[in-house]
Amino acid sequence: MTVPASVLVECPQCKCETLHEVLSGRMGGKSVSVLESTVKCKECEHVHHVTVKSAKPVEVPFVISWLETSSRGKVLLGPDEVLSVGDEVMCGDIPTLVTSIESKGARVKSTKASRIDAVWAKKFDKLRVLFSINNHGKTFSDFMMAVPDEEFFIGDILEFQKKQVVVHSIRIQERTIRKGSALAREIVRVYGAVVRKTLQGGGDSKD
Repeated sequence: MTVPASVLVECPQCKCETLHEVLSGRMGGKSVSVLESTVKCKECEHVHHVTVKSAKPVEVPFVISWLETSSRGKVLLGPDEVLSVGDEVMCGDIPTLVTSIESKGARVKSTKASRIDAVWAKKFDKLRVLFSINNHGKTFSDFMMAVPDEEFFIGDILEFQKKQVVVHSIRIQERTIRKGSALAREIVRVYGAVVRKTLQGGGDSKD
């Protein structure tokens, strides 16, 4: 176990909790990490000895999906740290969104890390935004890749299958919006219509 460079402890000189530089020390303990060290207060520079105890982090197994593939990873969390469905968590260098949690053989919405058997998550650096597009009376489905915080606006004109499509409504979790915008992370489905092309002089063109 690595001795930290600094710790947050109470200073007997300042009489309050301050950041201290670790001058020397050693780590020990099994179920609980114990730091025995000499530290220096970064506020008043008072040097004193401290013993800091903290619960060791637990390894939480993650199953990460991305489109049609999946991979496995682990995340270190404090045993009393609460994880919930919908949380965004870094698994190594992969941003993920928690979609399901298993604890003691059952699926739960939220629980402490120490009680988690496994977590299912999806890679969340990009996501699929689903579209339903009306093409002159016929509807087809498609999708667009977007970063989670990308905005989609009512009135946007986008291209699908070499057709210009105007966005007329966006379904988010609680409601359908017909003006304004929504972030990709909020969107359930976007509804649009193929833009009719008109010939010069009037009249609809044929597709």
